[in-house]
Amino acid sequence: MRSRVGWILALAAVGILYVRPAAAQAPAPPGLPLITTIEGIRALSQDEGARGYPVRIRGTITHVDEQADTSVMLHDGRFGQFVSPPPVGAIPAWRELTRGDFVEIEGRTVRGGFAPNVQPETVRRLGRGELPRPKQVALASLLTGRHDCDYVELTGVVQRAWVSSDPQMHTLFADVAVADGVVRAFFWDYTPADIERFIDARVRLRGNAGTLFGRTEQLRGVSLFVGRTADVEVLEPPPNPFWMQPRSIRSIYNYSSAGEVNRRIRVRGVVTAYVPGRPVEVGDFTTTGTFRYVRHVFYVDDGTGGARIETEQPQRLRPGTVVEVAGFPAVTHAKPILTNAIFKVAGTAAQPPAQTLAAKDVLSPDNDAALVRMEGHFLSMLTSPTQRTLVLKVGDTAFDAILDVDTATPALQRLRPGSLVSITGVYAYQWGPPPVFRLFLRSSDDVTVLVAASWWTLSHSAVMGAIVALVACGFLFWVRATTNRKRQQYQAVLSERSRVGRELHDTLEQGLAGISLQLEAVAGSLDGSPHAARQSLDVARQMLRYSQEEARRSVMDLRSQALETRDLAGALADLARQMTLGTGVRADVQVEGVPQRLDASDEHHLLRIGVEAVTNALKHSRGRNILITLAFRGGETQLVVQDDGCGLGQGAPPLPGGHFGLLGIRERVDKLGGTLDLSGEADAGTRLSVTIPARRPDRGAAPLLGESWRTS
Repeated sequence: MRSRVGWILALAAVGILYVRPAAAQAPAPPGLPLITTIEGIRALSQDEGARGYPVRIRGTITHVDEQADTSVMLHDGRFGQFVSPPPVGAIPAWRELTRGDFVEIEGRTVRGGFAPNVQPETVRRLGRGELPRPKQVALASLLTGRHDCDYVELTGVVQRAWVSSDPQMHTLFADVAVADGVVRAFFWDYTPADIERFIDARVRLRGNAGTLFGRTEQLRGVSLFVGRTADVEVLEPPPNPFWMQPRSIRSIYNYSSAGEVNRRIRVRGVVTAYVPGRPVEVGDFTTTGTFRYVRHVFYVDDGTGGARIETEQPQRLRPGTVVEVAGFPAVTHAKPILTNAIFKVAGTAAQPPAQTLAAKDVLSPDNDAALVRMEGHFLSMLTSPTQRTLVLKVGDTAFDAILDVDTATPALQRLRPGSLVSITGVYAYQWGPPPVFRLFLRSSDDVTVLVAASWWTLSHSAVMGAIVALVACGFLFWVRATTNRKRQQYQAVLSERSRVGRELHDTLEQGLAGISLQLEAVAGSLDGSPHAARQSLDVARQMLRYSQEEARRSVMDLRSQALETRDLAGALADLARQMTLGTGVRADVQVEGVPQRLDASDEHHLLRIGVEAVTNALKHSRGRNILITLAFRGGETQLVVQDDGCGLGQGAPPLPGGHFGLLGIRERVDKLGGTLDLSGEADAGTRLSVTIPARRPDRGAAPLLGESWRTS
């Protein structure tokens, strides 16, 4: 009973990785001609093959996996063709097909992974046929893809063999080195001993050429479906790898008229560095299989030179170990290497002395695989779970120095960037562009500090600069804050001086003015009316006591005494009556709207404005009536002082713009956030109006002046 897995191998490797079964294919378009030769199918493009041309072809089966329900290779003597497996059970005879059967297949073309394939509908066994004569085709011609599925013969040396790591896949892979490259061979029938016994043997292989391709249907390489290892013809058996005559590393790929191609050689030397590999699961797209691959690298030196060795042998080697190595030489852009190598330990020995490199010589392929020493500046260190990578610079060339984590010491962590160090390691050249190199270190002792970098590094300078900048910013902030505080204190002193001056003017000066008026009345009536003179003298005495009390309250910035027991309208009425008593001037107060108490500061300032306006009217207007109106209008409060004097026209006493009373009124209106209007015409009296909002805005808001103050 064949497994369902094996057919995937052939199905992928020769170009039908994703062919649909017959039941899933769309019906062939009518009118397409019948194709009866493999050559006719091969002439189709992929797009043409996808149209589903009907086919009827005959030929000999040259490849079939007899352990799996798989596809087959059919050859008609001139060309080979890949035939996809039918749906399970659709063609009972399919499971009985063997290599060498002569059959007739009917079906139609389908799109393959690389070239058009055939989807069978009927299969008839016609008997046994002879295998075709294999073609002798060079690898360069195979890489064109036009020999896909042809039966060919190749001669080469098996350099590596391995099996799929997928337990469901029963496939042996072998890399066979031919004259101009490497071909991957596949076997479905093999024994465990075959994995080793063909290595380094010269063999002749016959099978169907396959293509290694990707999802884009582009060719990537060439494969060969051999089938059975029993069909491998060994032309030269492999020699015992450790019985061969040792070669000097310096002689690898030197000129020789009898030079052998693709065969294994033997060298002996001292290990200078070991780089453990990490397991990698590699997917083989053409066979849908996977295999586990671990490539370890070590370097050896035999006194004539150094070489890089690549091996899958898991034994770890320490520097100073003497080994015998058998591997396949390969040319690189630097020095030759040995690939697919095996080795055995032969003892220990002193390591070769390191070669000192000058800065001008560090970037050269001639240094590859050699133990070298150079001086450079340490820049930084990168840390991973398996290694430490030091980044250094020699001249204008930056490079990495790699050290296994097991041999790294804490001293490396204390290296300061910028330190001048001497570093020893094995040189590994890497072709560019641009070309670069790296060093593989043996231990932390390979790094010696020659000149330690100063603690004061660029980063420290940046940190210190940031600290100084912060301190400077803090100092500037402190200076600015101090300056603002001093300015505020100075402004407060000026404001206090202005307030005191204004309050003294509003209290003492106005009070003294009233007293002066009363004393003048006393002087005028003393001889004619002693009773009136005595009454005026009593009023003057009351005004003196009132002025004293107001002076004290002004100094303490308290509310006016008149506002202690009365509202604003009552206070204005009391003060106006006292100021006009005995002067022959009548002062009336009227209220519009619903009276209400205002903010204490608002009432205080409006009272002082009203008193100042009355004082100005008494001193300058020469009028006989003064009307004080206090209007409450919901969103605002208005104070109006109107007299019937000479007004602001000709004949009015001059009022200098810097008059302290008017200046005080301006300042108070500014504080209240209100508007001030002063108007008047000659012989028509003067009208002073102040309007303030019910809710006072920010003190810093500019006052809205209905009209500029006029001084004449």
